[in-house]
Amino acid sequence: MLYQIKNEFFEVTIDSLGAELKSIKYQGVEYLHDSNPKYWGRSAPYLFPNIGAIKDKYTIFDGKEYPLTKHGFLRDIHMECVSQDEDSITFRVTDNKYTHGLYPFAFEIIVHYELTAKAVVASIEVINNSREAMPFNFGLHPAFKVPRYDGEKYEDYIIKFSGPVSADLASVNLTNGLVDYENPARSVRNLESFNLNHSDFANDALVFDGIDLDKVQLIAPNGEIVTLETHGFKTLGIWSPYPVEAPFVCIEPWIGCADAPKSNHEFVTKKDLITLKPNEKWSTTYQISIKKD
Repeated sequence: MLYQIKNEFFEVTIDSLGAELKSIKYQGVEYLHDSNPKYWGRSAPYLFPNIGAIKDKYTIFDGKEYPLTKHGFLRDIHMECVSQDEDSITFRVTDNKYTHGLYPFAFEIIVHYELTAKAVVASIEVINNSREAMPFNFGLHPAFKVPRYDGEKYEDYIIKFSGPVSADLASVNLTNGLVDYENPARSVRNLESFNLNHSDFANDALVFDGIDLDKVQLIAPNGEIVTLETHGFKTLGIWSPYPVEAPFVCIEPWIGCADAPKSNHEFVTKKDLITLKPNEKWSTTYQISIKKD
């Protein structure tokens, strides 16, 4: 089911399926990918309890195999709308029989959105209702429309970081989606910005690991700036499907990553796990802001 919130500046549509942002219109202009399945049928899913591919499509908890899918299951389950005002909305979901077959923990997840004059502000809470420690990864996956206006080119848009980035970009196996940090695809040093180019995604996502960024900006040729601001995310994926030359780019802050080729399938050995004690809560916030000259 689709829900809408709005204020003087924004009109935002959210799907109860995964509490996924489906449209962000600012002053009447659309900024998100329209989920056209020709390119990618999503727009901004949340990634939980895993990010990216799982080796051989299964993971192990306490000696038992579970068939976790790419990017986890949160994006595929309906969340209940528990409150809504004109400019804010809150969704909630708890574990159920379906999730128990994929992930053997009791949990509650709350997603809240509210609008300001310049930004869509989101907050997420994950609560462990299990009797044992609960490990998980978490990620964002918003797809921003590029190009946005007639006459623009994809290559006219610029990704800009909040500071210089130096990283060895992990290679991605195009067959199984596994991410290999031991054999990086390329290296960058003191990179502050770059123009988009479809060919950069010929080997899947650009995976920047171990970076300390709180802002990533997408700058249009007319000077418009879309800023994604996060806190505590250690890895950044930038992706667009190739070779279809899709009209969007995903800017993906992650806490965690796809399995490595040497994975032993044990979930507790996954990279950058967040682990909650019983009744413990983890929370994060992010915002998408838009600035026009």
